[in-house]
Amino acid sequence: MLKSRRILSLLVHHSIRQPPTRLLHVSARAAVKKFVDSENDYACSVLRNVRLEQPAEVPTGLAVGSSAAEDVLVELKRIVGAGTSSTLLDARSGDFVARFVRLVPQFSDEQLSRALETLGTLEEVRSIYDPHYLSLWTTLDAECLERVTGWNVERLLYMADRWYPLRLAKQGRFVNKAIWKISNRLRKLPPDQLVKTVFYINLTRVPVENMMDIEVNFQQRFDAFTIDDIAVLCMGFFKTETPVRSGELLEQIYQRVTADVRTVEDIPLTAILKLLRYSSRIPQVPSMQRLLDALVAEIPRLSHLACLHVALLGSDIHVCHRDTLERIVHKFLPSVTTLRLKDMERIAFVLAHGNVSLAGASDTHLLRAILAELPHRVPEIVQYPRCYVALLHFLALRHICDAGFVSAAFERRFLQLAYGRNIAGAGREAVALDAYAALNLPTYAGNRFPADAYRLVCKLTQDYLPNANYKLTKSDRMLLDVQEAFGGLVGEPCAILHLLPHYQRPDLLFCCDGRTRQVVPLDASATHATHEIRTRESVLGVRSGERQLRLVAIVVGSWNCYVRDERRRTGGYAMKLEQLRQLHYDTVEIPWYEWPYYSRDDMRKYLEAKLSPYLPKARRQAAALK
Repeated sequence: MLKSRRILSLLVHHSIRQPPTRLLHVSARAAVKKFVDSENDYACSVLRNVRLEQPAEVPTGLAVGSSAAEDVLVELKRIVGAGTSSTLLDARSGDFVARFVRLVPQFSDEQLSRALETLGTLEEVRSIYDPHYLSLWTTLDAECLERVTGWNVERLLYMADRWYPLRLAKQGRFVNKAIWKISNRLRKLPPDQLVKTVFYINLTRVPVENMMDIEVNFQQRFDAFTIDDIAVLCMGFFKTETPVRSGELLEQIYQRVTADVRTVEDIPLTAILKLLRYSSRIPQVPSMQRLLDALVAEIPRLSHLACLHVALLGSDIHVCHRDTLERIVHKFLPSVTTLRLKDMERIAFVLAHGNVSLAGASDTHLLRAILAELPHRVPEIVQYPRCYVALLHFLALRHICDAGFVSAAFERRFLQLAYGRNIAGAGREAVALDAYAALNLPTYAGNRFPADAYRLVCKLTQDYLPNANYKLTKSDRMLLDVQEAFGGLVGEPCAILHLLPHYQRPDLLFCCDGRTRQVVPLDASATHATHEIRTRESVLGVRSGERQLRLVAIVVGSWNCYVRDERRRTGGYAMKLEQLRQLHYDTVEIPWYEWPYYSRDDMRKYLEAKLSPYLPKARRQAAALK
């Protein structure tokens, strides 16, 4: 309890100290040029080691610059020699900067390259927007931009390489323009130029219009790429949020990674796993299972981040690989204090979503250790408040919860820190956590998510009630088929509505008399949408005290409610059934794998068997005769 009070007071204290905009989020204006970027540095090292250690590195045909230009480059090298930007920031450097800016248009291509290389040796830059430094790099950027039309692909990529050490590829315009020009030839680029081009697409985080051309080239020349090349290409797709659409290419990637699994390093493996998770669909499940089987023995040598992405692989399509999870959880257990908050949230998601119980209850031990670690992560929580709310939600799905931590998350100033002044912009994790506090913690007396915001978030995150006049998903069609079969069986309609508004999918509801087993019609007012949790009182009104009336929720379990190939309920779906029972609903579950999709007679027979405890025998016999 002391830890709960401590984290509540600390979070409130830290939250109040923050202005409406999150100061701890590093903006572009405050960004430091030199920072740790292991993925991009790895990718750059791949290009340098494999591509740039070739003879004749500098493109030929570079014009000779003026002697004045040469003098100013020498002076730049002397000023930068101190290793920091402090000399550049000195007011006395103003004349030099002005002269440099004036002479840049006279630079030859080789002198432009040297100027960029010199600036790239600075170890620290207080801000890329410091006036003198800003003048230098924006002038060089503008000059490179002017020469894009006259440079071929080789020279464009060579000059882009000069920009990378400055960490300014995203802020400047030249690299974007160079990629735009190269994008017209993506299908024809040789493997080395394709990898380098995709690397800079990854840096800018802006996909080109014809990303499909990269995919085609990638697939056609697949055997020419090393596993490191494949990792760089995967980064480009993932960082621009572009999935690989070719099933054949995905199979090639799966086969290569599975074959090289013993030697592939952490960073390339992580990059590839990110794309495979983002792009894989049901046809890729067998290949995914083979890769995960091969990764079991590699878990001990992999970093925590790589292990995390092994655990996440397949979570989007509900694949839960027990063998890898067991080893990953055992690896994480003694290292909880070294995990980032985001790592904790992601592993909690995997364990909660997969609803998996591991040998020795190691999963529960890990989740409890994560909860116990939270009071030591207050600065990180304030920096990433949405991550904290999501983490509490995933822990709650496994019934690991602390009322004080939840109350801290729902302190209004903290909610504004997480979601801005418009708290209704929160995600489903916030309303689901609030519902857990209301339904599963009977003695909870802490802060709650604001009621008005709760209703609006639920409204925005719910599916529309299915309507036969519009395009239907398989889950929508199943709901309507069950409703129709119920009407044919009972002669009374059942309602489709959101009993638990914090869940995306609606359910079916009917009322019956527990003594006579007769279906009791519900008032229209009892089934209209309210975006509030539907209690017995809100459905039955003044009749809620009649104990013989039973509310029966028919819950349709679509394919994404179960772990693939195991038919185990996912964590969120299991919690939904539990919360309906908490509200005193009788629940009838209809899994997708049992429902007879194609025969109306079979639908009625199936539903009749499922609802036998609630229907009179005479009605069931009459239905059977039909």
